Amino acid sequence: MTVTENGVLHMPIFEGSEKRIEVDFRFGANSPANGLRSIPRETLDELMTLARCCIVSSRSNDMLDAYVLSESSLFVYPTKWILKTCGTTRLLNSVPRLLEVARSIGLEPRRCKYTRASFLFPENQPFPYTAFEHEVGFLDEHFGAMCANGGTAFMLGEPYQGLQWHVYLADDMLPLGDEFKPTYNFEVTMTDLGAEAAAQFFRDNNPKFVSAERTTKDTGIAELKPKAIIDDYVFEPCGYSMNGIDNTGLITIHVTPEAHQSYASVEFSGFGEDLMAPVQELLNKVVKIFAPGKVSVTMSVDKVDMDATGCWGHLTMCPAGFGLQGASSQVSPCGGKVAYYTLIEKLAAPGSPITPLHHAASFLSIVTSSDSEADNGSEPEREIVTATA
Repeated sequence: MTVTENGVLHMPIFEGSEKRIEVDFRFGANSPANGLRSIPRETLDELMTLARCCIVSSRSNDMLDAYVLSESSLFVYPTKWILKTCGTTRLLNSVPRLLEVARSIGLEPRRCKYTRASFLFPENQPFPYTAFEHEVGFLDEHFGAMCANGGTAFMLGEPYQGLQWHVYLADDMLPLGDEFKPTYNFEVTMTDLGAEAAAQFFRDNNPKFVSAERTTKDTGIAELKPKAIIDDYVFEPCGYSMNGIDNTGLITIHVTPEAHQSYASVEFSGFGEDLMAPVQELLNKVVKIFAPGKVSVTMSVDKVDMDATGCWGHLTMCPAGFGLQGASSQVSPCGGKVAYYTLIEKLAAPGSPITPLHHAASFLSIVTSSDSEADNGSEPEREIVTATA
């Protein structure tokens, strides 16, 4: 990421698919009341530097702090840390220091969820993101001890029907207080964005560009979570990032609009009451904004037996003009459930072949010569389960 003379951030050509880690902590006897939110800004900057990104701006409410990053977003609750980065960032590099900082204020991890889609350009990723088992090995080293048999790792979706969804879960499964409420996630990832839709996220050579705020309003993004406090940014020459927070809920959107690598992600996260709008309604609005050719939908909850919605994870209907390409789900021994759907725009010519979403090779477990030279060292081999419908 580079900065121009007028202070505007340049959007480089990079991988759109994000890496995402969510770590939940338990309060200790001497923890500050605001937990992770007590971490000073200079320490947050240090952690982002380790992940190879930087903080661009921030917003806060009574429940959490939200940071727009040069590559995606960071959300900090008293006992929850969500870091989402794209490109060739090294998100996992920040984990050891995060755990060290958390323990210094009396917090111990109780759950970790790491997810990502297949990389569109996997050949550009550094170790350990070169193969999923390398990432799993790193995560197990830091979180596997929470579980009797280590963390659980699996992949959802068929590799040649679109992006696959990679999941790692670890949970200490210890009792939680009566006040505990499960966290729900609804994530939509899209490629092959419509030309007119993608053009909305260009700053250069765009006569309609006025401001990030105007872009958020004119595209319809502001209506996805109408009561949210919004922090948005349009990069130079193009690209868009947005965080919105409302009570304990959040929305985050990231767009890489260039035609040869177009990608957009929309995530809603929070407790049951934070996801008031029906999932089908949200999905229809998202697809209308971005006009993608291919869509992946992920729905997850971290405690299946406490699912207040009763039917979370079920997509009952495709958006107009789209057909269901694949569906799969997995209930983890760690207590979580993940459902994954791939959708594709209906083709005008019946029988036309369905093509995969860009590269579909990141599920391969191949150790290259560059892997052995990585400064992170080698990772233990581990079986990865691929779950399909």
